[in-house]
Amino acid sequence: MAEVRLKGVTKIFHGGVTAVASCDLSIPDGQFTVLVGPSGCGKSTTLRMIAGLETATSGSIRIGDRVVNDVAPRDRDVAMVFQNYALYPHMNVEKNLRFPLERRRQTSFWRSLLSSTERARRRAETIVIDDRVLNAAKQLEIGEYMHRLPRELSGGQRQRVALGRALVRDPKVFLLDEPLSNLDARLRIAMRSELRQLHRRLGVTMIHVTHDQEEAMSLGDVLVVMKDGVIHQVGPPAEIYDAPADRFVASFVGTPPMNLIEGHVRGTEFVADSGAVLPAPIGAVEGPAVLGIRPESMMIGGTIDATIQSVERLGDRIDVVLDIGGVELTARCESKDGITEGQSCSVAIDTTRLHLFEAAAEGKRLCGDPVATMRGG
Repeated sequence: MAEVRLKGVTKIFHGGVTAVASCDLSIPDGQFTVLVGPSGCGKSTTLRMIAGLETATSGSIRIGDRVVNDVAPRDRDVAMVFQNYALYPHMNVEKNLRFPLERRRQTSFWRSLLSSTERARRRAETIVIDDRVLNAAKQLEIGEYMHRLPRELSGGQRQRVALGRALVRDPKVFLLDEPLSNLDARLRIAMRSELRQLHRRLGVTMIHVTHDQEEAMSLGDVLVVMKDGVIHQVGPPAEIYDAPADRFVASFVGTPPMNLIEGHVRGTEFVADSGAVLPAPIGAVEGPAVLGIRPESMMIGGTIDATIQSVERLGDRIDVVLDIGGVELTARCESKDGITEGQSCSVAIDTTRLHLFEAAAEGKRLCGDPVATMRGG
């Protein structure tokens, strides 16, 4: 196990394209960290630089107590699990699991034929390899598939084998590059739970990359939200969700995304550019701003007049698109009968859970910390 630290890490590809810009990040030993952001945000490039599969243009990468910028990937003591599993199609499960350990043997098969000492050392190595393979198979519940080829396995089974091949190496750091993206929705949820359990059992440092913010929220001890090669916010999932650092984080994290309304604060009210009048967060300063309202902070039945534009039923919940004075807002509510499109209704907004951001392009957070509000702060 090891801490991973990136200081001023930048990656510029040929043609002057900056994939990662001056990344500073510290990942403590044993933490499950998730790099999350839209496609092209630099998260996979960051992971590949940690693995040594990409060379950093500048900055330092430290794993444990050594800088690894000039260390070959195989000598960094990390294990990487890829999106496409990267299993050898001609090898069965057992051979796929054994392969990384066989390559790292310290003894020679040919010398063992000529030397009893070398033969004894090789037998001892084989026992260690056997134990590691069997232990990984047991932990990941793939023992019954040991003699199958990858093409004879389901997507979830292949992903477990890929995890097992990383696990047998006993690395300091696990690097997971969108390992669940090729699985169907039901299997992704099951594999998320298995990954969390595996991390709890092993207590190792894991760095996971995904573009799926729901996957990130369910897996990570800490999320690193990225866009255009820049880190926008680092923190626990609840903090990222309840107190987003800027408009990008607010709109990216959450399903449905946060409603963002441009306008200005006037006293205790927020006046949208369309003229709609909504409540402003406590402590808001007058002037141009962007108001943020999470869909679950809005309820049908209140004092604000609205018209229902559309209804999406999701079993025990419904997503309702509302028109409030020319502003379209999405509310997530408990499923109710009698809610129909085109119907007039009234809406209530939880004023303790409002967010306010700068009107400027970067949209930094101004006020409205619901975590502090709920704690009485």
